[in-house]
Amino acid sequence: MIKKYIKYLPKILNPLMYIIYCLVYFIPRNKKNWVFGSGVGLNFSDNAKYLFLYCTSLPEINSFWITRNKTLVENLRSEGLKAYYKYSLKGLWLSISSKVYVYDSRTGSINHWVSAGALRVNLWHGSPLKTIDRDITVKHNAFYIGNHTWGPKRYLVRMMMPEWFVVADLMIATSDKVKGYFKSAFGSEKIEVTGYPRNDIVINPNLYARHLGFEQQIIESITTEKTILYAPTFRDTNRFARETPIEWEKLNNLLIKQNATFLIKLHRHDYSMVMKEEYSNIRVLDNESDMYPLFTKVDLLITDYSSIFFDFLLTDKPVLFYPYDKDEYLNMDRSMYDDYDTVTPGYKAYDYSDFHKKLELFFEQPNALKEGDLDYQKIKKMYNKYSDFNGAKRTYEFINSNLYSF
Repeated sequence: MIKKYIKYLPKILNPLMYIIYCLVYFIPRNKKNWVFGSGVGLNFSDNAKYLFLYCTSLPEINSFWITRNKTLVENLRSEGLKAYYKYSLKGLWLSISSKVYVYDSRTGSINHWVSAGALRVNLWHGSPLKTIDRDITVKHNAFYIGNHTWGPKRYLVRMMMPEWFVVADLMIATSDKVKGYFKSAFGSEKIEVTGYPRNDIVINPNLYARHLGFEQQIIESITTEKTILYAPTFRDTNRFARETPIEWEKLNNLLIKQNATFLIKLHRHDYSMVMKEEYSNIRVLDNESDMYPLFTKVDLLITDYSSIFFDFLLTDKPVLFYPYDKDEYLNMDRSMYDDYDTVTPGYKAYDYSDFHKKLELFFEQPNALKEGDLDYQKIKKMYNKYSDFNGAKRTYEFINSNLYSF
């Protein structure tokens, strides 16, 4: 019986943790020590990962990866990287005494309760298509309740999930357009257009090769002529029992005929079952997989409302959109910053029949999917100021130039 409720213990203790949070503020922090974390603190991926890999080569700072995944700690240490378990004495002390907190989601990626007094740098994990944080207008959404209502519900949301409402000291963006959205959504005053560190690997796949062994194994295991990546976004209201309208057997037969592999990568917060059985040419990747090293192998990206396509445009490869539930999504999950059809360069398919036809077109004429009404290159530049592999370098310089003013 006790085990059933033990997972709720940290939430119950939150009011007490605020005392610790306040006390930690007065502990001196070392400006040469930077701690990094990603997602919900379990994985090694996204912008924090690639800035960390860049920073480990810099002698002027000490870079540490903090995680609550003990296996990940062992794996990173085996590669010569400095990694520590979040709740170990060393991990706690580094989280308390390091001046710079670098994360790509929330302060909980590292350790929210001991982050007071640190320079908090939120790299975020996408150029937004759907509204985020303060800009969410769906009234049952927790972010809307926590940001735009008053009363017990607002208090409860902020008490239970305080890291959701932290205003970062510094943020980065991929373009001026994205910078404007971030300022509105997060309220951060200092946002620099640097490009994303994770996109460095898209432009130069050979970067950090010695630390990308697992991703390289995935790439080497794909022996077909074509590779397709399906990466849908998660739904706030339907992330557990959602069924994707794809006729898997029919799709697999097409893939076999065309000698192609179909990779599926769900959002880390999507817990739905994709398929009820296995197919020879369809492969489901772990939700925590790092997709960016795989872009070099992928010939076509398929998505719906995920902002991953803004990054994928840097490859100059085609994108197919499958927004089969767009009206429901806009009403029940999120609104969007821009009209969907004005920023999604490529063909749209709204049911499986059309989806299948667009795939057949791709196999016959790969670049035909780029010949829609929108200018592919215009959208690419609108969301990506830079097309080089210096995003991590610019991000480091931005943080370092602001470090001594905090």
